Amino acid sequence: GIPCVEMETEIPSKKAICNARSFGKMQTDLNVISEAVSNFASRCAYKLRKQKSVANIIMVFVHTNQFRHDLKQYACSRVINLPVATNSTIELVHYANIALKSIFKEGYLYKKAGVIVSGIISQNIIQQSLFDSANNEKHKNIMQTVDNLNSKLGKDAIKLAALGNKEQWKLRQEKLSPNYTTNWNDIITVKTD
Repeated sequence: GIPCVEMETEIPSKKAICNARSFGKMQTDLNVISEAVSNFASRCAYKLRKQKSVANIIMVFVHTNQFRHDLKQYACSRVINLPVATNSTIELVHYANIALKSIFKEGYLYKKAGVIVSGIISQNIIQQSLFDSANNEKHKNIMQTVDNLNSKLGKDAIKLAALGNKEQWKLRQEKLSPNYTTNWNDIITVKTD
C-alpha cells in the first residue's frame, strides 16, 4: 500500500506543556496550593529539559469547584513573560509562585490548580538578556546534577524545598485501579494445585 501519513522518526517538540491536577480535597491555604503549583512547575521544567527545550512564558491558574453551586465561585490565571527562556526548575517555580500570589484570593475553596509553559524553543537558541540576574550556566549544571541523581535514586529523591513533602493537595488513590499492563506488581497471579 501507499502510506498516507509519513512516519515520524523523531518525536516533534511540544508547543506547550501543562501540568495540572484537581486536589484530593478543596484547599483554602495559600501554602498548600503553593506547594502544588511548585510541583506542577517542577514537572513542566523536567519535561522541558527532557526534550532539550526552554520556555518563554509561564501561566498559572486556579479555580474553585464549578459544580458546587452552593460555594462561592472563582477562577483566575496569570501569564508571565519570562525575561530569559528557561528550563530551570528553580526559575520556573519562582515565577509560578509570583503568579499564584497575584491571583490567590482568601475565602474560596480551591479545587484545581495548574501550570502551563509555552513559547517553547530549542535550548540551543536562547536569547540572553542584558539585565538578567539569573546565573543560567549555574542553573543548567544544578538541574543536570539533580536529574542525574533522580534517575539513579528515584523520582524526587532530590527536589526543591518549595515542593514540600506533605502533599496534602494530592488526589486520594486508595481506590486506584491496578495497572495490569504497565506494572509488574499488579499482574494477576493464578495459583494451580
